[in-house]
Amino acid sequence: MTSVPLVSAALRRLEGKVALITGGASGIGEATARLFSNHGAQVVIADIQDDIGHSICQELHKSSATYVHCDVTKEKDIENAVNTTVSKHGKLDIMFNNAGITGINKQTYLKTNYPNFKK
Repeated sequence: MTSVPLVSAALRRLEGKVALITGGASGIGEATARLFSNHGAQVVIADIQDDIGHSICQELHKSSATYVHCDVTKEKDIENAVNTTVSKHGKLDIMFNNAGITGINKQTYLKTNYPNFKK
């Protein structure tokens, strides 16, 4: 039989952790941001959907969620997201690379050039 303190501890297992979630404004990323926040993490949502990202941060506790614009196809945006997270929270414990890139990929894996591979 589980005691109440043990259950309470399990529900806050990310207490004190800082998580950066790319693609955190919708879909799996949004669900992850909500779950991590519910488990006590400080969440930084990084996405290109600015209005939606800010809206989710408003729904979550303002003190536990922030938004940063980040296009994962641009290395500078990723660097900015990491630097913003560390600057605000002093550390980065979890990075969930969830963002996807949409569109038609006409190249095969063997013929992909380096810039397209980096995307």
